[in-house]
Amino acid sequence: MPRSLLILLCDSPFQHESVEQAYEIAQTAFKKGHRVNIFLMMDGVYNPVISQSGAPFNMRSISEKMADLINSGAKITICRVCMELRGVKQEMMPEGLDVGGIYDLSEMIANSDIIISFVGRV
Repeated sequence: MPRSLLILLCDSPFQHESVEQAYEIAQTAFKKGHRVNIFLMMDGVYNPVISQSGAPFNMRSISEKMADLINSGAKITICRVCMELRGVKQEMMPEGLDVGGIYDLSEMIANSDIIISFVGRV
């Protein structure tokens, strides 16, 4: 029976391995037939910004990986307030990304079987 996974991602791309771990966990969950929701807040809103380029380092950018997740069926929601506070605009995001808020996060939490939170370093 498919389960619903929620990943709360607050870390920015290329900061440390948690963003890559979140991506790998989401990919593995898809391969096992589970539903995947990702909520991006705080510095996590930088992850899908399409102007990123991993080309100089011979790697795929996090934004490309986020687009892959969306194309695989992940629902990715980005916090509108966090975007506005950081100057991140909707046109900087890939197609298929939802913009929402804390209400959306609370609904995702209520409807998830498993929640994994990457909230940065303290």
